[in-house]
Parts: sequence; C-alpha cells; structure tokens
Amino acid sequence: MKKKYSHVVFDLDGTVYDTEFAYTTALYTVLKKYRPDTEETFESLKRFMSYTAKKTQSELGFDGYDPKVLSKQWCSVVLENVHTIKPYDGVLGIIKYLKEQGIRLGIVTSRAKTFADTKIDAISPCPNELVPYFDVVISADDVVQPKPSAEPLLKYMEITGAERKDILFIGDTQSDIDCAKSAGVDFGIALWGSHLKYSARCAHFFANPWDIVGAVFYEDNCSYQWLKWAKEIQAIGQIGLAYCTNIFDIERFERLREIASSMVAYMLHQKIDDVYSTLCMDKGYITPKLDTRAAVFDEKGRILLVKENRSNKWSLPGGWCDEDETIYSNIIKEVREEAGMIVYPYRLVAILDKSKWNVFRSVQPFHILAAFCLCRIGEGSFTKNSETLERRFFSLDEIPVSELRTGTTTIEQIKMCFDAYSNKDFAPVID
Repeated sequence: MKKKYSHVVFDLDGTVYDTEFAYTTALYTVLKKYRPDTEETFESLKRFMSYTAKKTQSELGFDGYDPKVLSKQWCSVVLENVHTIKPYDGVLGIIKYLKEQGIRLGIVTSRAKTFADTKIDAISPCPNELVPYFDVVISADDVVQPKPSAEPLLKYMEITGAERKDILFIGDTQSDIDCAKSAGVDFGIALWGSHLKYSARCAHFFANPWDIVGAVFYEDNCSYQWLKWAKEIQAIGQIGLAYCTNIFDIERFERLREIASSMVAYMLHQKIDDVYSTLCMDKGYITPKLDTRAAVFDEKGRILLVKENRSNKWSLPGGWCDEDETIYSNIIKEVREEAGMIVYPYRLVAILDKSKWNVFRSVQPFHILAAFCLCRIGEGSFTKNSETLERRFFSLDEIPVSELRTGTTTIEQIKMCFDAYSNKDFAPVID
C-alpha cells in the first residue's frame, strides 16, 4: 500500500495509555492534603490531563512549594494505582503494524523525564514496551515550550528531517490540536481517550485505532488520470440519463457514456462492447456498490475463510449486496451459499472504501464500499459448489497471507476482524 504519511507521532496519555484514573486520583489526593477546603473535584481536575507538572502546579497555586516534593508525593499515589494504567485496546497492535510497514514512529508527550527517576515505568516518557517501536521521544524536558507550543513537533522534524506533509500527529486534547496546528502538520484525534466537548477541526477523527490504517495508507487503484476522467464522464452521462427527458439531451448523455467506454477500451486494449457492458451496467443516479463480508468465528476463536473457485484464493465469505437485501440478510445468504452454514450477524466491524484497502487484479469501473460484520457460527455442512472449493477455520497466525484474494480480503482486514471479535467495546471503522 502507498503511504500518505511516512511519520506518525503519538501523544501518550489519553492516546496510547489510559492514565486518567491514576493521574487524577493522585492529583486530587495531593491537593486535598495541602488544600483540604478546595472546591476542586475529581471530575474538575481531569482538565489537567494534558498539562505538564510545572503548569499544573502553577495553576493550582503551588508556586511556593518544592516541586520535587509535590512530584514525589504525586508519584507515590500513582504507584498505588499503577495497575489501572493500561494501553487502550488495539493501540499497541496498530503501533506494531505501522512499524512493520516501515512507518517511522515518534512520541511527543507532556510527561517529564524526571518521572522516569521514580522507577515507575508506566509513566516514563517511553515505557519499556514501546522502546522497540519508537525512534524519537520528545518529553516536556526536551523543549523550552512544551505543548500546546509547536516546539515539540518542530524538534521532532529537526531530529528526523521529516517535512510537515510527511507527519501525522495523533492525540486527544486541545493542547495536542494546537501543537499540530502551530507546527503545520496534520492532526488525528483519538476519540477513544478524548473528552473534548465540541467538534474539533482535525484532518482525521479516529473512533478506533484501526481507523489510523485508512488514514496512513491507501491503495491507488485508480492511479491513471485518464481512467479517472473516463469514470467521471461516465458518471455524468449516467446521472444525466436518470433525470433528463429531452430527446437531444438523452442522445448527448448516451454519447458521453460511449466516449468513456471508448477511452477505457482503447487504453486497456479491450473490446468496446465488453467495456461498455461493465462500465455502463447501472441505471439511475450513480452510487457506490456495496460488498458484504462475514467474519465468522468458531469456539476456538478461529476465523472462517472460503477458497473461491474462480481465483483459487482464500477470502472472507461474502459478495455484492443484492437489491432487496440488507447488509445482515445478504451476509446470511452469502455464507449459506458459499460455506453451507447458517450464521447470525451481530455486530458491524467496518464500512471501508475498497479503493483504500484492497488490491484488484484489474481496473474497477465503479466505486466500492465493503461492510464487514461479526457473525456467530451456526449449523450446516459444506459441499463443493460452483463458487467455493473449500471452507476452513484459521487462527491469526495460520492465515495464508500469500493466498488471499486481496480484491475482497486483506490481512489488515482480517486482523481488524480479530480485534473486533476479542474486544466487546470495539468501535466500527468507518471510512
């Protein structure tokens, strides 16, 4: 897949790690010790989650106290609750995947290196479990002006040589947004950890860590400008035919479709009649076609794949959504036909733009969206048929990656389904 960004920089707290309970409890405990009559509450203190220790102490009126003593007391309470500090579901998997795909990873955090001296690995600027994946870590101590200033990201660019257009910064607070905006880099908000009460202006909104894949990578399945023009001309002709009644306009719109078909046939050395029948098969207002795919898991947590007759490749069972079917009912129909099994769809995993995720063997003359759904295994036996040669359940490490039909099923999509199956709070990925 092609890369839109070659560098992805992560904030830590509220983005990679859920530290809210441990941090806020510690802050509230220390504040009550020195200010028993404080009107601050646990909820009100959450606003300091994106602040540095120095800024937090200043805003809470601790300027006259020894910051080292305050930090030590705060850390002691964090240590009591360190068991609550955990990565958000799916984040470490995405970090590992990005690294495997050659993306350079960085951290820009409000955490200070002084906290690393407490020996609490969970609150260091780069916990041990992240060390293998991140090339550059910028903590609050590494800059004069930490977030929301642009300085941390500018320092990252200075160290790595990355240009603004190459970087995606992912965070959860207004401080992160302001840092990215000031630095002139694209920002993606991690909605799983964000408490913003308003709609922020961002390049990307990530409800699920798997959304990051769709932002960073894309499959350029329509890289030729002539093909894009041909598809646009065909669409203009089709939409015009759907609404016009004037006989001369009808002739003009029909001619546009013929021109589009001629362009594709000429460039691909195909018969114009064959191209026309494929490119112009729909009528009415042109909309994307919908593909439906079933993620069926057995009692051992293995996923169902079927080997297709035409391609001799493995795929998630599924197919085009028929006109009179819903996503769920079409999935039930397709799995019954291809795998001989009655399944029960129960949760949406994703609706993806296949031009971003999938690799096609030939030019696709129309835009395709694909819906993936988790399904409970049901009854039924398999018999080889005109569509499928075999059905089999695979664990994730058994997936025959080189034998997947990538036009319908990629390893990234299968991994996403595994994550959805293992996480009851999985948020659907929507392109």
